[in-house]
Amino acid sequence: MTADSTSSPPPGSSFNPNQATISRTYADFRGGANDTFTADREATKELRAVIERVDEVAQENAAALVRAVRHLAKAGHDQYADLGCGRPMQGLDALKLPDLAILAKGIQPDCRWLALDSDELVVTACRALLRLPGIDVAQKDLRNVDAVLDAIAMHLDLTVKPIVVLLGAVVHFMTDEEASALMSGLRACLAPGSIVVLTHVTSEGVEPEVVAAGKATYKKRHGVDIYVRTREEIASFADGFVIRAPGIGRTIDFMPEEDSRAPVREAPHFLMWMAERPHESA
Repeated sequence: MTADSTSSPPPGSSFNPNQATISRTYADFRGGANDTFTADREATKELRAVIERVDEVAQENAAALVRAVRHLAKAGHDQYADLGCGRPMQGLDALKLPDLAILAKGIQPDCRWLALDSDELVVTACRALLRLPGIDVAQKDLRNVDAVLDAIAMHLDLTVKPIVVLLGAVVHFMTDEEASALMSGLRACLAPGSIVVLTHVTSEGVEPEVVAAGKATYKKRHGVDIYVRTREEIASFADGFVIRAPGIGRTIDFMPEEDSRAPVREAPHFLMWMAERPHESA
């Protein structure tokens, strides 16, 4: 396992109202964000101008994660690590979605949940709003794999019990090397039967000039790179895991049976997979 190999600070690790943050602009896309700053609003305005229906893409990404957690909690999973968790929305977003930790606790009241993010304000909000027993919060940089795994080991049982790891819309802010190091670390420490759920922005079905404009806007407004990958590249992060049904696909198509509402309109949705850590003999 490798530690953080870059000297750049992680997104949102220190408060700066003049710098847009990923968490606040994502919350704004979902609707219901009431604590954005001018820099965040300027960022979302520019991204809306270059990415078709970006609000709906973010909303359906969140809805797909809700469906995945509901499915896994019903299946009996009672340990979760939400890596890059983002700020709680408390059902005030456009789709009135429950926060993932609260959803899981409603199905598995004794479940243990770790909410982990690099953003200082996200961590503060999680500590203030996710105050149920069994929910813990940590501020860590996902690029520092050892620190992330230490946090998981501190709050969850890594010995024999499976853990569900959520990587919702975060891996596309990591280089190939950083993402592969994180996935290798998870593969090495998770018990067999553990599940990783990943959503990721894709270049599939998107014009190259739109991809380039979106990447440039993220860099200008947030000071971070976003890596828009192909289906094959996104699937490769599951190496060492077994992708479960329904396979890799668009978030809009992921487990629709878990939600009776009609999906949002067609848009360049994120891709998503859910993969299981196999037994050594598998």
